[in-house]
Amino acid sequence: MKAMLLCAGFGTRLKPLTDSLPKPLVKIAGFTLIHDTLLHLFRQGVDTAVVNGSWMADKIEDYLGNADLPLNLIFQREEEPLGTAGGVRKALPFLGEEFLVVYGDNLTRQPVSPLMELHRRLDSEVTIALSPTGEPSTKGIVLTDPDGRVRCFREKPPDEIAESNLANSGLYICRKSAVEHLHEGEFSDFGMNVFPMLLSEKRVLAADTPGGYTSDIGTGKSYLLACHEILSGRVIPYEDSDNIKNGILIENDQSYDEIELKGTFWAEKGALISEGCSLENCVVLSGAVIDRNCTLKNCLVMPGTAVPECTIADDKYLKVF
Repeated sequence: MKAMLLCAGFGTRLKPLTDSLPKPLVKIAGFTLIHDTLLHLFRQGVDTAVVNGSWMADKIEDYLGNADLPLNLIFQREEEPLGTAGGVRKALPFLGEEFLVVYGDNLTRQPVSPLMELHRRLDSEVTIALSPTGEPSTKGIVLTDPDGRVRCFREKPPDEIAESNLANSGLYICRKSAVEHLHEGEFSDFGMNVFPMLLSEKRVLAADTPGGYTSDIGTGKSYLLACHEILSGRVIPYEDSDNIKNGILIENDQSYDEIELKGTFWAEKGALISEGCSLENCVVLSGAVIDRNCTLKNCLVMPGTAVPECTIADDKYLKVF
C-alpha cells in the first residue's frame, strides 16, 4: 500500500515552536512526530510514502534523507502550499489507483483495516477515519447514514449548532478518481472543496470510527496533552520510549536535587529550571528558563521563554507560556 503524508502546512497555531521548525519535525516527549507517523504507516502495511513540504521544506527533505525508516520515501516540494487535495493531486503519479492520505500534524494510532473493510463494502471513493471531538468548531464534522455512507460534511461548524461530535481525523483511504479532476498545481482542500463536490455529484463517500488513538497537535494546549499521553504511557512511541521513567523524561543537564517533580514531566535539552521550583504535568522546551521558586501545574513552557521568579500557575486550565 502507498500513502501520502501531508506536511506542507505553516503550523501557525503552534507558534513560536514552529517559527524555526516545520510542525512534522516537532518533537513530542523526545521523539520526532514525522518519524513516528511513518513508522505507524509501516505497521499498517504501507511500503511507500510520498511526503510533501513547503514551509521550511529543506528541513523536512534533509530529515527524511537521513532517517532510518523501513519504507520507501518520496519527497514532493511545493513552492506554494497546494492544500490537502491539491498536494495529493500532484503526487498521483507515485500513488497509483488507491492509497492512504494522512495529515502530518496528528499523533495517531488509528488502524486502517476497519476502514478498508467499509471502503470495499460500499465501493467508496474516499473513506474517512472519524474520532470524537469536544470542539466541533475546530474540525470537519461528518454525518453518516447507518451503513456508513457520508450524508453531510460540515467544515468547522459553530459548537452550539454542530449536529455531531464525530470529526474527520485526517486519515483517508482515497481513490485516484476522487482528485484526478483537479488541475496539477491547483489549490484544493478535501473538506472545503473535494468532499462537497463528490457529495453533490452523488458519488459514494464513507466514514467510520476505526478506534485507536489520534490527536491533532496543532495548538500549544493539544501539544501539551499529547506529550502527557506519551509520558503517562497511554500512547507508546515506536522508538525511544525507554528513556521515560515513571512518567518523567529529563534531557537537559542539571541537578534536580532542589526541584520537586510530580505527575508527568519532560525537560528538553537546553532547558534550565532553577532551584525551589515545583513542577507537575509540565513540559519545558529547549532554551526556556524557569527562575527560582516557581510553582507550575499543567504548563507548557515554550522555547526561549523566561518564567519570572515565584510564578504560580496552578489551576484547572492548561497554561502555555
